[in-house]
Amino acid sequence: MNRQPACLLFSNTIDSLAAACSILAAVWLEDISIPVIDCLEDEFLTYVKDGMEITVKEDGEVCVQ
Repeated sequence: MNRQPACLLFSNTIDSLAAACSILAAVWLEDISIPVIDCLEDEFLTYVKDGMEITVKEDGEVCVQ
């Protein structure tokens, strides 16, 4: 159905369940990968608000506009 998240962002270290889901999505689904970025810190969660655009660059840099 192509309704997977574009990316998973975590303020802390990723948990094992979320890591497994990302890995299994890449294995089970054709042409699907879900990038994961963790350790963004709690300030990231307090800064990001509804309607903000989040872009993840190829090198893993997270940009919030």
